Amino acid sequence: MPCDLSLISHYQKYFRMLRATSPELKKTAFHIRYRVYFEEQNMIAADTLGEPLETDLCDPCSIHTLLYHKPSGQPIGNVRLIPLHVSPTRTLPVEEHYPKPFDFSAAPVKDIRIGKTAEVSRMLILSSFRRRKGDLDYTVENDLSDGGMGDKRFPINYLPVCMIFATAILMLEEKLDYGVGLMELRLARLLARFGVGLNQIGEPADYFGRRAPYLIFPEPIYKNLSPDYQDLYDTIRSDLLGESSS
Repeated sequence: MPCDLSLISHYQKYFRMLRATSPELKKTAFHIRYRVYFEEQNMIAADTLGEPLETDLCDPCSIHTLLYHKPSGQPIGNVRLIPLHVSPTRTLPVEEHYPKPFDFSAAPVKDIRIGKTAEVSRMLILSSFRRRKGDLDYTVENDLSDGGMGDKRFPINYLPVCMIFATAILMLEEKLDYGVGLMELRLARLLARFGVGLNQIGEPADYFGRRAPYLIFPEPIYKNLSPDYQDLYDTIRSDLLGESSS
């Protein structure tokens, strides 16, 4: 029998977002990144690794978030913010990784150094929760991977939306004006369906797949959501800001 949970009931039963502030939780985030980038996608080389962790120079100054699967108690996703004003290099990694000039002709800012900004990066979800068997990847049309969660099907995989909600909530909490990041085009199309404020600032380029740079404006996101997704946003906000992550 398919379950009859609403979107918010489904999220509350199966998932939880957590701000990773303790050394232990940050190490958990780095291990999730290792599992996706090395074990699943071979994006990093084995000979560069000691512990099964993926980390870089920006991590000590970053804001880290974990997505947990409640029934198993296991972390299944990660995303981070790198505020530009505390970056150890006073730059953002996207400035080095994106090989083309940024194009601000259709954006409300003309440089990523205008206002308080941060990079949205290391946004990932374990493959077993990112897709169903037989699916190549999450897309706008795909259903939510059951991941041991029963037979409930939604018109999209909503977990990437949860991750973007988390970054928007933390950007507002940190009084940041916007974020910037390299994003898969299909993910950008998915987010646009929910009124997430995105401005593409460059042509797609090959960076571990076709990705383009986007600006993400957190302020207008909530008001553009449907009531169901406003409830989801509110619940994620409570997860992140209403409880201790120690």
